[in-house]
Amino acid sequence: MGWPAGWAAEVREGLVAAAAALLKPGGLFYCSYNTHPGWLARSTLQMLSVEEGLRAGGQTSLAGILKAAATLERLTGEEADPWPLGAALPGLRAEMKGLDSVPKDYLRCEYHSAHQPLYVGPMHRMCAAHGLSHIGSASLPEMFPQWLDPDRRCLVMEAADAPMREVLLDLAINQSFRRDLFARGVRTPSPAWRREALAELGVVSCVGPGDDRHVFENSLGRLGIDPLFIAGLKDSLAAGRRTLGELLELFALELEDLVQRLVILDHAGVIAFALPAGAADEAPLGACAAFQRRWLERTTTGDPIPFCLSPVLRQPVALPLLEGFFLQAAGAELSADDAVQLVWMGLTMAGGVVNDADGQTIDDPQQALAALREFHDTFVEERLPVLQRLGIAPAAPAGP
Repeated sequence: MGWPAGWAAEVREGLVAAAAALLKPGGLFYCSYNTHPGWLARSTLQMLSVEEGLRAGGQTSLAGILKAAATLERLTGEEADPWPLGAALPGLRAEMKGLDSVPKDYLRCEYHSAHQPLYVGPMHRMCAAHGLSHIGSASLPEMFPQWLDPDRRCLVMEAADAPMREVLLDLAINQSFRRDLFARGVRTPSPAWRREALAELGVVSCVGPGDDRHVFENSLGRLGIDPLFIAGLKDSLAAGRRTLGELLELFALELEDLVQRLVILDHAGVIAFALPAGAADEAPLGACAAFQRRWLERTTTGDPIPFCLSPVLRQPVALPLLEGFFLQAAGAELSADDAVQLVWMGLTMAGGVVNDADGQTIDDPQQALAALREFHDTFVEERLPVLQRLGIAPAAPAGP
């Protein structure tokens, strides 16, 4: 869970105590929170927003936050000639510029006066005091600091113990937001048990044939994976889900090596992990199907929901408005031209627009239709097979 603004230290401790008391042995506690050192620069915006709120006779407000952000951007100086604040906090200017795309409700919570980011050490010690052991991060690449470049890897991995390694990792990557997993009653599994348990884990491809990435950005840096491995993996997943055990045999890799590669690809959206086949009952499947129908109805009638549910992954998947319209058209088995006309009418009725490659609205109807036809062809070739693998679109009919 996350910690909204206004929660004092005693409330946070009460939350951890409640989790420890309610969890059964082996139960998991997930907690996301802002952390230092990455949040140190942002504390300047929090401080100035609080000051703006006080001078306006009230608490921190959206108007005060935006005014404070504009002031801080000016106080950094020019990019080529920074003032002292900009020189000391070189990322602050970009942070302030990036606030335009941040949801306004989130801003109000994030920079409230009572918001208290934590370093990882105090947080983990508080949880340990209540019998909760840190077992890793839900930001999966951060489970593997050995993927850092050699200099940072050496520094982090020479830590005296696991808690110090987490402290050094946060410093090495300038961590600003943690997604920690804790457990009650941890027992380290044997290698044989771990291999057997992971062998049934499903792996699904989430990209089309045109995605040829092999270098990926995440909090650890730019990470490269063997292009031949990625190509072989995509080929093996083209027909649908494979188990991790099957992939171990196919690629003749050690378990840890394969897991680390898949973690990077999962974080980049190239693949996703799915429940083992037969691991869940039919009730969640029915709930997913009901949500899908409601999602498609609302999305195509002018009230778009940015995520739908994958019954294969049992989790949300981002689906833009235009893809929702073409997904609806795909179920009608229309010709390409008819599908484009149907989407154009539906999009117009729903108040949607067609944008060009630069994100600008296309006003000319013929140009818009041409852009939709191009999008349709790419959607059918690249995206529709992915949505079918994820159970979001009906499976393609079997050949003769």
